[in-house]
Amino acid sequence: MTKIADVLFYLLKTIAAMLLIAMIVMVFGNVVLRYGFNSGITVSEELSSWCLTWMTYTAGLVALREHGHLGFDGVLKKMPAGMQRLLLCVAQVIMIGFMGMFLYGSWQQTVINLENMAPASGLSQGLLYGIGIVFSVGAIFVLLADLIKIATGQLIHTLSSEADEAMAEIEELHETEHLKH
Repeated sequence: MTKIADVLFYLLKTIAAMLLIAMIVMVFGNVVLRYGFNSGITVSEELSSWCLTWMTYTAGLVALREHGHLGFDGVLKKMPAGMQRLLLCVAQVIMIGFMGMFLYGSWQQTVINLENMAPASGLSQGLLYGIGIVFSVGAIFVLLADLIKIATGQLIHTLSSEADEAMAEIEELHETEHLKH
């Protein structure tokens, strides 16, 4: 099952990269056309903002799976291991609840906007709001998988503090310098 998930998330990374490239090409092309030729492609402004929205959500989903989001874990690290697991499980359940609400709202917005057409491209606005559905369903699966791993002890404290990592690097440098002298 993890191999399938790995392939899906690799595909999401690829889609996010392609959306970024498309957005850069459209925006840069429009800048060149506006300043160089006093013209532009109207649909590229609309589609580049759609690319930004879709890229943000797809990359956010990848970051969620890779535990790449920022987290505050100063208090959590001071707790005993059992309490850490309990609090992490509670946090996962809360996030799943929020994603459920986000899914509900995204579904409503998508349905409301299915008949509304974007002014420049003529595409259904439901396509723009549909990324919320994709994101929330994917996030619920990622969060559920992490919840199961945390509850069963397979996933130990996933948060890492950048400050702790920086301090470890500094201590390592000091030890290296101390050995030289």
